[in-house]
Amino acid sequence: MLVKMNKILFMILCIILLTSCSGENQDKENVTTIHMSIFEFDPNGTLEEARQRFNQQHDTIQVEFIKMSNDATHMHDQTASQLQSGESDLDIVNLDVIWTAEFAEAGWIEPLAMRFNDDMQAKFVGRQVDAVTYDGEVWAVPWLNDLHTMWYRRDLLDKYGLEVPTTYEEAVHVARFIQENEEMKGFSMNWGQSEQLMVSFTEFLHANGGAFFDDDGHVTIDRPQAIEALQFMIDMKNEYNVVTRASLENQIPEDARQPFAKNETLFHPNWSYTYMANQSNDSLVQDQTWVASNPAMKHGKKTNTVGGWNFAIVSDSEHKDAAWQVIKWFTSFETQKQMILNNGPVGTRLVLYKDQKIVEQNPQLEEYLKAFEHAAVRPVHPKYSLLSDQTQYYIHQALTGQLTAEKALHQLAEQLKHLNTTTDRSSNELVCVKHGMSDRLFASKMDICVKQE
Repeated sequence: MLVKMNKILFMILCIILLTSCSGENQDKENVTTIHMSIFEFDPNGTLEEARQRFNQQHDTIQVEFIKMSNDATHMHDQTASQLQSGESDLDIVNLDVIWTAEFAEAGWIEPLAMRFNDDMQAKFVGRQVDAVTYDGEVWAVPWLNDLHTMWYRRDLLDKYGLEVPTTYEEAVHVARFIQENEEMKGFSMNWGQSEQLMVSFTEFLHANGGAFFDDDGHVTIDRPQAIEALQFMIDMKNEYNVVTRASLENQIPEDARQPFAKNETLFHPNWSYTYMANQSNDSLVQDQTWVASNPAMKHGKKTNTVGGWNFAIVSDSEHKDAAWQVIKWFTSFETQKQMILNNGPVGTRLVLYKDQKIVEQNPQLEEYLKAFEHAAVRPVHPKYSLLSDQTQYYIHQALTGQLTAEKALHQLAEQLKHLNTTTDRSSNELVCVKHGMSDRLFASKMDICVKQE
């Protein structure tokens, strides 16, 4: 009898275990994992905290981050390489504003008009929605509202009774005065050969009334205003000696921010994260950082380059509906508010800037929003990555003394003319630009190579 009872209990236990295992396997089969590209650098861990919160709140969708380089150029190449291969696990791309045209033309991302409709778009910062609109379609949802402004040491200007400079000439004068009275340099810049150099040059170019192209698309980068702007950058380093030596090697925003946070420089052009990063406990400039527009030059106006990051659905994703649910959650008011209150990135929903709790904790936002009056965009081009790489190379050649400003921009102009005349939207083309002892390849779709000596 006892043996019989034990057998029955054993059978019941097995049935329970099998049912449990089957249920667990069923649960796993019902879970969709969304792979989402994101920066490796996560100030204060706010993105990771948001990911964990999403996963806790959702049973059938889970998010895994694919960490990408903090260098925008490298991140572009990593993302493009994965999408081009057709073997990527990515479902959601973290899209820089300058990649929209290229990624849309390549067919790598899904148009979102049916999901991200006009009513939804109206709730976001207009400039950021414009930045992800190309060829009449909207391709992504903005999540990080960014602008490349000038951060400065408010306490030092107050100490010496100095006004915030409105021209670069004034900024150099103030920087030299502070250098004589404090143990620090005037500017910490991102002038290494990277996308950040493209950002900085765009500001100097517009500040002096220059442009890459005119309204008809003709190349104008070698006109006098552009040459003067580049020459002033060179003079800041050589003649006026107000730029840190490391500036020519700084490639990511954090490279240039660190000297500023360590009380080593007075001025520092950078993105919106700078204020909250400088408020951290290990910062030597806590409560001493403030924001203004980058200065103007004699032929132009104050200029702050528009940045921003956006979430786009990969065209080849097998989980587009689930990916959309993830994007909606990460770009919701509640999520963006939580991130900014945790000293994370500045969000893109308009209502954020009217929220009393956010404004009280982020006093810089009022001045930061004023800087959008002087916003300027980098050139919109289906082959932007090639254009940017070429620009970075020639500007860096001039800053390091390898070429004069005039020769650098003349050679860049020739490259851009070639890009305009030989690259069409359907071509698979690889353009090579001579880089000293070796050729660096600029590519979006690799098939043939036209070498430019």
